[in-house]
Amino acid sequence: AACRIIILEDQLEEAQRINAEYRRAAERPNPPTEP
Repeated sequence: AACRIIILEDQLEEAQRINAEYRRAAERPNPPTEP
C-alpha cells in the first residue's frame, strides 16, 4: 500500500505542476502552443 501512496503523491505533484503551467498560460494574452 505504501508504494501506491508514493505513486499517487507523484501523480498529484505532477498534476499541480501542470495546473500551474496552465494558469500562467491562461494569464497571458497569447498562450504558447506546446505539444
